[in-house]
Amino acid sequence: MNGADLQRAIDRLSDEIRHYPTPIARCDEQLTALIEQRSLLLSQLDSFSVESEPCSPLALWVNDGGFNAA
Repeated sequence: MNGADLQRAIDRLSDEIRHYPTPIARCDEQLTALIEQRSLLLSQLDSFSVESEPCSPLALWVNDGGFNAA
């Protein structure tokens, strides 16, 4: 799954959670499962974006001080 696929799945789950029928019982396992699944996808998206967008060599050089490094 790429980042766009993950975001679409998160959007779909968020919409399903948003429109979940009320009232919601404390023991409702289906809603809990939807929230847990969305949480898992959000963590995958976070790790995916960290892995796929590391700092470029230029950004590392500039953040290390560039020409003004000690």
